[in-house]
Amino acid sequence: MRQRLDQVKRTGAKFLTTDLDLAMTFTHVAGDAAKDSGKRNRNMANARHAYDDISRISHHASLTENERQDVNDKLAELRSALEQLGEVFA
Repeated sequence: MRQRLDQVKRTGAKFLTTDLDLAMTFTHVAGDAAKDSGKRNRNMANARHAYDDISRISHHASLTENERQDVNDKLAELRSALEQLGEVFA
């Protein structure tokens, strides 16, 4: 976690948006893997892990207002995709 936090401070928006895009890819793969529960579960877990990490560390990044809005929008999109796959958020 500390290493990721240091990376966020250095690379900011690019790191966060790339990670969010990758997490969205995991949700697409999970959605397409309805017949393979192992593949579905692995990809959902990877997407959820990214969501949780980015939610925790994004406020440490030095972002412009537009970059912060982009990250927040992508986080909301990822959460929605996870919820549609059946992921429960507390």
